[in-house]
Amino acid sequence: MGTSSPRRGPTTPLWRAAKGAATRYLSPGTAGGVSAQEVVARYLAAVAETPGPGQPLAVFRLTRKAAQELGAFWDEVRNQGLPAALAARGWPAAAPDPPEMPVQALSEVLAGSGGGLEEAVVRTALALVLQPALPAPARPAADHLVRQFLATALHLRLVLDVGESLEAAAPDSGSLQAGLDWIRVWIETGALAAPVSAAPPATAAHWQGLMGWVWITEIMAAMLSAPASVDQRHPCAGIGCGSTTPPTLPRRRR
Repeated sequence: MGTSSPRRGPTTPLWRAAKGAATRYLSPGTAGGVSAQEVVARYLAAVAETPGPGQPLAVFRLTRKAAQELGAFWDEVRNQGLPAALAARGWPAAAPDPPEMPVQALSEVLAGSGGGLEEAVVRTALALVLQPALPAPARPAADHLVRQFLATALHLRLVLDVGESLEAAAPDSGSLQAGLDWIRVWIETGALAAPVSAAPPATAAHWQGLMGWVWITEIMAAMLSAPASVDQRHPCAGIGCGSTTPPTLPRRRR
């Protein structure tokens, strides 16, 4: 149904729990027994045990760097205009207007064209958030777009890591898409509500410097710490299993 991938995640107990939650989430036999929120929480708990220095933030190092570039680019778009922002990154003077702009090419300008998994996810996430934002009459603030990008990137990683379990359990493509949409909503909720200790970077230079890196890292860390309240002894403890009411995404200033 579209999520199949040759990628195979680790097989530790937390990863098995994450895949098991994904299976029960869309399985007709256990419908309503596992919420989208639990799938997200179980996945983040599995990511949190990923070995390596700076874990689990190291898994999203390139994602955070791309978020810096996106913040800087979007700050320039809002303050100097799109042509100037593109010209600063070597975009051809004869480039098409925003509605026809190849956002995938623009995402490569911002994130490079490397062939790794994280780079591919980053480029796709950039294209997904830029596609509606570029032609919008009222462009969102840079910090709002960056949060959306981080949420989109995390959602894509989740689909790559446990998507096979979701796809195998879903009775049809409509159920699969609806389930993925709910998961995306919960991830976006966490990204838009993630607290930070400082105001967002005020200039493109700040986005690309230490201030931007720290601000973005704080948000990413808050998003990844979501499963801390989950009681590992019970799959529904503290995370509202079986909830059928969609969360309301917080509105942020633009």
